[in-house]
Amino acid sequence: MRTTKFNGSFLSLLFSGVITTGIIVAIFAKTFPLLAAKAIYYCQQVISNTFTSNTLFQVPHPLHHFLILVLIVSLGLGVLSFFVQLVKTYGLIQKLLTERVSVPRKIHKTVTVLNLSSKVYVIKDNNLFSLCFGILSPRIIITTALVSSLTQKELEAVLLHEQAHMQNRDPLKILLGKTVTSMFFFLPIFSEFNRNMTATNELAADQWAITSQKGTIFLRGALKKILSRPQVAFATVPAISNTDYLEIRIHRLVNPALKQNFRISWKSIITSLVFLIVSIFVVQMPVSALSMENHKEKSSYFVCSSNNSCQQECYNRAQLSPVITPTNYGKK
Repeated sequence: MRTTKFNGSFLSLLFSGVITTGIIVAIFAKTFPLLAAKAIYYCQQVISNTFTSNTLFQVPHPLHHFLILVLIVSLGLGVLSFFVQLVKTYGLIQKLLTERVSVPRKIHKTVTVLNLSSKVYVIKDNNLFSLCFGILSPRIIITTALVSSLTQKELEAVLLHEQAHMQNRDPLKILLGKTVTSMFFFLPIFSEFNRNMTATNELAADQWAITSQKGTIFLRGALKKILSRPQVAFATVPAISNTDYLEIRIHRLVNPALKQNFRISWKSIITSLVFLIVSIFVVQMPVSALSMENHKEKSSYFVCSSNNSCQQECYNRAQLSPVITPTNYGKK
């Protein structure tokens, strides 16, 4: 029986990431030529077929290089986050597996019944923890201290919880969630989607254990014993849940009928709307490029207030008038 659980926050995060990537690419394609131009002219239709043109500004030469740098930094943070997480996870798992021991008789039958014989690694460690790791082929790690501290049914609850993470491929979800969140750090809604996604993963895994054991008593007992000891923090490692969600889990275990509703803050909603509105304005802004005889280095761009029908008139007027720099713009 599969434990696959629909995770709306994860799908929302991925969908938002794809949309935001498309918007940023569109903005870059629209603005880069403007910033790479020698000058930008603002064209305005004043009366009927009468047009005016003024130089908004002459673009500093390094400006388009700065735009490229900003784009590279944004995408680079995501790529860097992805590989840093992989490296840290690999290093931690390799370190833990150096203390691997054979599966104790106490949990051998449980592991076999749950079809986890080749997927559970027991390590010699005095800390009480278990975790699910692996992107393409998830596995479970459990410590000898946890095995010796819990009863067989409590250990079954822990293994059922990790089995749900494994079958739902939560390690991959967390890796992608942290990567996308790092890439779009300037939009807080991604951080909230990621936090909600991780909490949903934990609650879904708990629900699988509760459903399989037809009650919460053994999972509650296991959590109580785990919480009585200092916790091991794996906050920087993907696919390994930290203790931030224990409070939510405990509330759900005490009252299984409690519905956990995750909400997006107004700050995130307003920030996202502002980003969307500004992006639409920039992408829809009509611009045209024409080669200017007195601008031999690069083309000049014309931003039209009405439509692109004004570009030729502005082009003619711009060629007849000298370039107006920011220092003398507006002077007679």
